[in-house]
This record gives sequence, C-alpha cells and structure tokens, in this order.
Amino acid sequence: MALYIKAAETLEKAELKKGAVKTLVNESKFQNIKQLFALVCETQKYSSVLREIIDSTKLLKETKLRIHLAKVLVYDLLIGHRVKCGGAWKTMMLKHRSRLQAALARIKVKRKVSRNQDLLSSSFQQTQDVIPRYVRVNTLKTTLDDDIDYLKRERFSYKGTASRLENLDCLSGKTFLCDLHLQDLLVFSAKTDFHNHFLYKAGHIILQDKASCLPDFLLNPRVGSNVIDACAAPGNKTSHNEK
Repeated sequence: MALYIKAAETLEKAELKKGAVKTLVNESKFQNIKQLFALVCETQKYSSVLREIIDSTKLLKETKLRIHLAKVLVYDLLIGHRVKCGGAWKTMMLKHRSRLQAALARIKVKRKVSRNQDLLSSSFQQTQDVIPRYVRVNTLKTTLDDDIDYLKRERFSYKGTASRLENLDCLSGKTFLCDLHLQDLLVFSAKTDFHNHFLYKAGHIILQDKASCLPDFLLNPRVGSNVIDACAAPGNKTSHNEK
C-alpha cells in the first residue's frame, strides 16, 4: 500500500508543477525508487485516459478515493501489474474491475484502437523510442576509459564519439557512443536499463539527462571556484561540478 500512497503523492506534485518526476521521486526517499518512478511515469502517461475511465464509472463517488490515488490504482489494475497490494484497496478495485474494464474497452472502440499504448498521442509514442539513454561517467570515482572498457567486457559495442546528431539514430541493442558535446557523457539506445547494473550501483555512472549536464558544461568554473547550487535535489549537477 505504501507504493500506491507515495505514487499518488508524487503524481499530484508533478501535475501541480512542483517539480520533475525524477526529482520528486528522489526526494521521496522511497525504498524502491525504480518501482516508484516507473509507476508514476506510466500513470502520468495515461492520465487523461484514466481520468475518462474514472469519470465515466463514477469511481470517486463510489469509493471516496482521491483522484490521484484512483489514477494509480486504476492504471495498475487495467494496464500495469494488476494491483499488487492486498487488503481493502485490492478488494475494492476487484469489486469495480468489470466496470472499469468495460469503460476502457469502450474508449478503445471509440478511438478505433486495440492496444493500450495506442491510446497515447502519436507524438508521445514517437518520443518514447527517440530519446536516447544518457549516462554520465562519475569522474569523482572512475574515468571515462575505465567505464568504456568495463562495458566492452560486457559485450557492449563502443562506436566512438558522435560526430553529428544523426549518429544517435543508429543506436540499438548494446551499441553506445560518447556524446557529441560532453566528453564524460555516454549515449545508449532508449530502452537500455542500468538501474541494476554494477557501474550504477557502485556510483561509477549517473543516470542523468543531457539537459541536466549542460549547466556545468556552460558554466565551466575554474578549479578552486566556489559555486552555490541553490536548488540541488538530488544533487547530480552539483556532483558534476565537483569533477
């Protein structure tokens, strides 16, 4: 139950523009950050569809749930992993499952689609497969060459440094590149997952989007400079600045 409560809290903050999902998840101190991040992101993707299902079935009136918790539970029941928690919530959601499934089916018929992912906007579906996975080498603990060598031993295929943005379109499977602009940033295909990888767990790499790496690159402070990061959370830019 703790997962759904924390996911609902995080989703609400994200929809109120109180921070990016990644930042809010890290600030939550939840034990399984990967699980929480995935649930919030997936629920947010289907937010408008979930709202339509909830409204059409009058779920809030029937259950007295708050909207964000209802979205999380309905997502996991219909699209995700079928509500993993036990107790009153699971009993409640199973009681309404048939009506919720019927509402989802009606939406699919109305929009002339057969798969859940086809309910997402076309621009969103394209974005999922286009944005690559960026991984910053933590030079406080290791070096770029050492991380590249380690990945090669795990049968990743290193293709050198990108010479133009079009090079990123060729990334697939276990191929990777050095970024065109940032020398300590590695680029992998969009679906590459490092959450359980040794280099991530050891702190040798940091999962950090390119946009988040640019402040340090642009600031380029001299050695010995005093830099104040007035909005550090969880502090990836700060650690980048300490290289």
